[in-house]
Amino acid sequence: MRELGICKKTGRVYEGSSGSGIPVEGRSNLFPITFHELNIDAPTHSVDGFPPLLFREDSFDSITKIRRGRVVKLSTETQPKVWRVHDQIRKDLKLVSWASGAAQETELFTYQRSPLNELKGLSKFPNVIIGEAPHHSIWSLLSIEKQYDGALLLTLKAVRSLGVVPDVNFNKYSAPARKELKRALEQVEVSANKLSPKDTVDRCRDALSIVFGDLANNLTVDLGQGISKYLERNKVKDSKRDGQDLISKNADIVRVLHARGKPNESHKHSTRPIDEEDANLALNCLWFVLTELDAR
Repeated sequence: MRELGICKKTGRVYEGSSGSGIPVEGRSNLFPITFHELNIDAPTHSVDGFPPLLFREDSFDSITKIRRGRVVKLSTETQPKVWRVHDQIRKDLKLVSWASGAAQETELFTYQRSPLNELKGLSKFPNVIIGEAPHHSIWSLLSIEKQYDGALLLTLKAVRSLGVVPDVNFNKYSAPARKELKRALEQVEVSANKLSPKDTVDRCRDALSIVFGDLANNLTVDLGQGISKYLERNKVKDSKRDGQDLISKNADIVRVLHARGKPNESHKHSTRPIDEEDANLALNCLWFVLTELDAR
């Protein structure tokens, strides 16, 4: 496949070359794609609603959160482009003489292979954004492999796990906390799949503040105070564990990560910026606390 054609009227997708092709059977998973802080050679703006770059998904593993596919770019030729196709479903298309025979004629918004030359020689690939705001997600580009026909196969992995919050028995929480915790966990999901690492850490801290505030019977306390009251109530005094158990330790990790995200704290202690691994750590700590408390 050297060209991809999309019919705006019907949504039908065709593949071929030199303006001729056949319909793609089955569902075509095509998503707008952008590369974080990197300009790929392509038109700078959408044309009649069609984005400059598309990711054509070949496969997706819901367990590993790995997706593979190819990138195509909107052709710089006049859009839409005239194609000759053979499509038994499209009875509305005009039949014209073509290549010692006949074919149907239609106008399609046309995409070509993207060589992704901008990625050559990079020591670290950039993250990519699949979809368009506000409905988008962030993916890490793991590898690029050239196939036998010259097409580039991209392997992507979800930057942060989709569906990061475990099932929670909200009946274990007080009525005032229940509504707030549901809202906070929804924001965790949004930030984990769409926003920055710092936002994710902050939203995890918000959720844990509600959890430990509810354990302390005081939703106005901050996370640090909530952890202290939890330790006092449970009489955790094992010096080998620094006075904490795993539930409080995991919550305390998120508390410290949240503090590191503040510019003054980062400058004071010369710490690095919060990155994706920190966000994953915060999500795992939140998951652990919620799961452990749910099991009690």
